[in-house]
Amino acid sequence: MDIKKKLQNFDKKWGIIGNVSYEEEFQKFKNRVLNILLDIDSDVYEQDITKFCQTLGIIEKWNKNAFSGYKRSDNIINALIEENEEKRFYRLLQMISFLSIIKKTDTAGRVIYSRAILFNRLAEAIDLSKVNLSMVVKNDEIIFYPKGEEKLDEVLIDEVLSFLNPKGHKHFIDALNLYLNFSLENAIKSAESLRRSLEEFLRYKLNNPFGLNKNIKELGKKLKKDNRDTMVRNIILKTFLLLDQYFNENSKHQDGDIDEAENEFLVYQTGLLMRYIDKNIK
Repeated sequence: MDIKKKLQNFDKKWGIIGNVSYEEEFQKFKNRVLNILLDIDSDVYEQDITKFCQTLGIIEKWNKNAFSGYKRSDNIINALIEENEEKRFYRLLQMISFLSIIKKTDTAGRVIYSRAILFNRLAEAIDLSKVNLSMVVKNDEIIFYPKGEEKLDEVLIDEVLSFLNPKGHKHFIDALNLYLNFSLENAIKSAESLRRSLEEFLRYKLNNPFGLNKNIKELGKKLKKDNRDTMVRNIILKTFLLLDQYFNENSKHQDGDIDEAENEFLVYQTGLLMRYIDKNIK
């Protein structure tokens, strides 16, 4: 049993009720992150620090030792310290995931610090915290996204990422990234990435080069041939057709009007459909 569960049991026995605001919970999370990333500037390459500053549009500052010529940076850690807006703080974490983390070993050659170790620590910080943030790692790619219902996220996001083919996986990851950084423009792009993910996954499962609309019909034929329940088959196909129509009207031509709740619904609905396909199309 880990410390978190032991403390929860202790609180339950002693009737300790948490009375902490969400703002305080976020500050606790931020403190945990800062503890982990205290030396982050020394853990990435100089050129990546430059990229980080350029991407943020902040002035790049270096502390240079007059005698040794050694340059020390606090650019990344200072950006984290100074950022108090929740979503922008998460965006900084996502940016750090794009940087190359320097692997460190001890005298015996054992790895004592690496990208995997760093993000395992961040995953633990998220687990300890009551904030609206989830993290998933797939094929060395790290995605931060808003926390939904925990079981739904496990089944419709984490599990889906585990079985998607490479092209479908890329588009699904893009959709999650765009959803995390919500804006009308990003929501439209997220929906289009979901459409592309469905399209590529259907091509993979049905083993053909057809587009989404054509493969919805092919999927119907396959489900009928495999004697899938008629009502379930109709629900699946109707959902696909409505989604295809929605994508055509809102994302395919980049001129839709998609709010955050709709963007979230599309992510979960796409995950649900792909999970069904993975389990029933062999």
